[in-house]
Amino acid sequence: MIKELHIKNYKSLKDLKLELSRRNVLVGPNMSGKSNIIDYFKFLTQMCIFGVNTAFMNRGGFLEVLWKGEDEGPISFRLVIEIDGKEYEYEISITVSPVNSSLLSIIKESLIVKTKDRVYTLIDLTNGQGKVTHADGSPAFHPTSSAVSALEFAVPGWEGMVLKNYISTWRYYHLLPARMKAPNAAVAQQFLQEDGENFSSWFMTFQTRYPAEFRLIKQVAKDVFPELEEILTPPTQFATTYVSTTEKHLKREVPLWQMSDGEIVFLAWLSLIFSPLGAPLFCIEELENHLHPKLLETLVEVLNQRQKELGMHAAQIIATTHSPYLVDKVNLDELIVIEKSNGVTICTRPSSKTHLKELLEREELGLGELWYSGALSGN
Repeated sequence: MIKELHIKNYKSLKDLKLELSRRNVLVGPNMSGKSNIIDYFKFLTQMCIFGVNTAFMNRGGFLEVLWKGEDEGPISFRLVIEIDGKEYEYEISITVSPVNSSLLSIIKESLIVKTKDRVYTLIDLTNGQGKVTHADGSPAFHPTSSAVSALEFAVPGWEGMVLKNYISTWRYYHLLPARMKAPNAAVAQQFLQEDGENFSSWFMTFQTRYPAEFRLIKQVAKDVFPELEEILTPPTQFATTYVSTTEKHLKREVPLWQMSDGEIVFLAWLSLIFSPLGAPLFCIEELENHLHPKLLETLVEVLNQRQKELGMHAAQIIATTHSPYLVDKVNLDELIVIEKSNGVTICTRPSSKTHLKELLEREELGLGELWYSGALSGN
């Protein structure tokens, strides 16, 4: 689980320090920087999979994501992650050549691992010089360039692979029903894509390989959609598949492209909650989109139950929202208020305000009402 992070000079995140819990709900106005925090995690995932240069190019280059205010400096990331009882402290600081902004240079990169018994360093690099070692201090490999991160390398047996693989499997979601309504190739899927474009083949995988989990999805869906009788993923003569449903009082199936956006999105979120193909971190943009408040309430209830069942094996969640209905359904300790001042994103945890806890305990106001009124603001 990610325990804390420190971001400098990345988009509106001029100098942001934040501690995270198992579930984190980011709430704030448009342009406050919620999506920039999500993109920080996505940058790290792309860096580990495709390389630091590609991660920047996917965003238009280094200068496009560099803090655009005064006193520019290198972009630096630090995060502390606990994995299987070990604490991994990773840090990287990146700049570009003053002559050519397309030439990246990693000023510093380090990875320190802490256990109950010892502390050891796996990465210790400055301007491409230094060491990448195993836990016993023996060399793991020699870095080739100051423009390449050590976490870009896949080195069998190197203990740093634990962190690399952990970050590489983080998942990101901003579901788009218009993209989800197209038929898919009838092939098995390992995960639902970010916009849900492979929704039908993902659901087909559930129905054929994980019937117990599929039954749970169907039962919850039937509870909230009384007309629903069955969820199908029929194969076609073109080796494709698409989700369809049967409803009471209707003689023919309802194909995916005629299903409501809310129904499709709700089914997608249920599939992620019940998926046996999990991930250590899910970053979700605007969970409430297309959903009736009652569906939001059901999703939170199902998620609460599922995470309770999984205990310490439950995924960490970071979600953005504008919905007071969703805010009303989370705990005060899970809420992070995001604001912007002078072009800089600021994060505060309202759980530190004693008077807010007292108001909630007396049930004078709901958490959603408190946020909407501005009482949760850091100002």
